[in-house]
Amino acid sequence: MNALLECTNGSDGEASTAVEALHKPTATLPVRERGRGRHLAAATKSGESQPLAVADLVPEHLLDGGEVVLLAIKPSLWFIPFVTIRWLIGLVLVIVLAPRLGAALPWADSALAIKAAAALAAARVGFAVLEWASRLYVLTNRRVMRIRGIFNVNLFECSLLKIQNTNIRLTWYERFFGLGTILIATAGTGTIEAEWLNIAHPLEVHEQIRAAIHRARGSRSRG
Repeated sequence: MNALLECTNGSDGEASTAVEALHKPTATLPVRERGRGRHLAAATKSGESQPLAVADLVPEHLLDGGEVVLLAIKPSLWFIPFVTIRWLIGLVLVIVLAPRLGAALPWADSALAIKAAAALAAARVGFAVLEWASRLYVLTNRRVMRIRGIFNVNLFECSLLKIQNTNIRLTWYERFFGLGTILIATAGTGTIEAEWLNIAHPLEVHEQIRAAIHRARGSRSRG
């Protein structure tokens, strides 16, 4: 069963209570600033976080003058098996059934079919690794960003002031590994336009996004 937790502009307190009741956070993700020799968190296979230099994660040309990086993370390494599992199951079936097909069909080359299936499985896993490596989720004091793409880079960015609501989607397999997906909807369309897939500590990351949105709106009202 999948769980979908939503925070809208006027119901942060109730949504936060529901979030805490569903899944208690296990660790606190660090909030770091760019340009001070500190580090940001990247999700690892175990669901924990390892420090990576800001320069290794956030390209310098993506940031405006005075913009501060609050969070820069990648999906958990579990992203790789999640996106390849259907392919792998199908190819394993091909490998298992190939000898029987070879016996039933004299013209069929079971050894060649097995080699082809193994090659396709390796290629799919390799492509998934590249997909994981190309993904980056960034929160600054001004906007959220999602970077993805192997051959053609796709950049989604949205001002914090234009975010209408944020959701947390917890599928059964994500919850099993302590992961989740954050969905972002903008005020322009009201529909989900970006996803932060398979991130570790999703509830805490979601709270950081909500806090950044509130700070941005507070600064605007005071200005």
